[in-house]
Amino acid sequence: MGKSGDLRTLLFQFKPDFSNQTIQASVVQTWQFAKADTFTLFVGEGLKIDSLKHPEGFTWKRNGKKISCSVDSAGRYTIQLYYSGKPIAAKNPPWDGGLVWRKDPSGKNWLGVSCQGQGAYTWWPAPLDHLQEADTVEFTAVYPSDLFFKGNGELVHNWEYGNLRTTTWQTTYPINLYNITVNIADYEHFSEKLLRADGSELEISYYPLRVNLEKAKKQFQQTIPMLKCFENAFGMYPCSNDGFSVVETAYAGMEHQGAIAYGNGYKDGYGGADYSGVGILFDFILIHESGHEWWGNSVTAMNPEDFWMQEAFCTYAEMVYVNCRFGAQAALKYINAKKRLVDNIHPILGKKDSGIDMYTKGALMVHTLSAFASTNEQWEKVLKDFAVSMKFQKVSTEMLVNWFSANLEGVSPVFFYQYLTLAKPPILEYYVRKTESGFVVKYRINNALQGFEMPIFWNSSEPPKRTICNGSWQEFTVSGLEEPSPDSTQTYFLAAP
Repeated sequence: MGKSGDLRTLLFQFKPDFSNQTIQASVVQTWQFAKADTFTLFVGEGLKIDSLKHPEGFTWKRNGKKISCSVDSAGRYTIQLYYSGKPIAAKNPPWDGGLVWRKDPSGKNWLGVSCQGQGAYTWWPAPLDHLQEADTVEFTAVYPSDLFFKGNGELVHNWEYGNLRTTTWQTTYPINLYNITVNIADYEHFSEKLLRADGSELEISYYPLRVNLEKAKKQFQQTIPMLKCFENAFGMYPCSNDGFSVVETAYAGMEHQGAIAYGNGYKDGYGGADYSGVGILFDFILIHESGHEWWGNSVTAMNPEDFWMQEAFCTYAEMVYVNCRFGAQAALKYINAKKRLVDNIHPILGKKDSGIDMYTKGALMVHTLSAFASTNEQWEKVLKDFAVSMKFQKVSTEMLVNWFSANLEGVSPVFFYQYLTLAKPPILEYYVRKTESGFVVKYRINNALQGFEMPIFWNSSEPPKRTICNGSWQEFTVSGLEEPSPDSTQTYFLAAP
């Protein structure tokens, strides 16, 4: 049960006016309560509530942007809100929330939405908690017939009458509210099928602007190899019955469930630039946003403070993709290049925004976590088991920490809190002394939380020597002429020799 009831279903009717950038719409919301309770809906700037229909036992009152709602007993309540107006227009999507009104290169209207940061209330009456999920969503749009609407899920209806078109899409899986999307443009459609490891087929659909059809056919050849990599690593694509689709948008991208928003210009890298930092080129937006189908859309953060999980594991999924497509050495170069993007100024779990660290430092923590496994195969199994066992669940940091602590030998909760609650990563302090037959190495983590341990590999032998390092001084001896040094590519730490 959610904090103030569970949202079960959403049923939208949506009509945009492109000339005035206004909408007329309604949303039917069905909520389930275990007891008498209250909850709050928020209404974004520029929207007005024309009416609210409700059953007995339900009361409401609007105060500014808030609609305070009460139910007098346990049960299921269905309300219908009619709303209209000029919703917030996103100024810098996807980092700024709201509807995205644009013209395509041919001068035709192009509408999208991006609201992950601010929340779904920017364009429909919704809970402020954007991690709230609906079990199913049915979305109908009425719009000019020379365009096409692509939403989440399966196509239910599509018909034209005069100069208007009505199109309905429906999801059949739980969906985060910020992932509910509207894409209306002069889209062309093409599709293919992915033959999966179990012999089943997955429908893959693409919706580029008509003017970009040939570019899309070439660029999206990366999709099926990517999905094969991710299915092998994280389990079957979670929303199989709804299919997988990629939709061109006027902004960089977003993980809209089953309708991945894509605006990378049909170029490798990030807008054509080498985002990897090491010359490993692939379509960054396609791969990263698709990774969120597993990390975010399926395994979902329970609370805002747990949101790091979605971005850390999805960023690590980029490394998984590189390993699958380009090999282990390329993957190691790729993940270590993330270090240049880490700030280490604020903790990931803290009152201040850690910025990109939840992505990059979080992914490096997951990379370090993998070093506890005795073999690559063991780590791959553990990671896949986690993704599959948490499918369509809301996961807290505590749940994640406890799961890996129970399923990967040598890992304890303090490992995670070292990386998540401290601004600085582990700092390895070590001394090397030459002896007649070799070297003595003394080492410790000098900013270790009580009970923290992590693997450190040493470049003094083949394969590299592996030690478990903590806050206490330890030492080892090696023979030979090569002076040992810590291998900072296998795990994430700062070294202070």
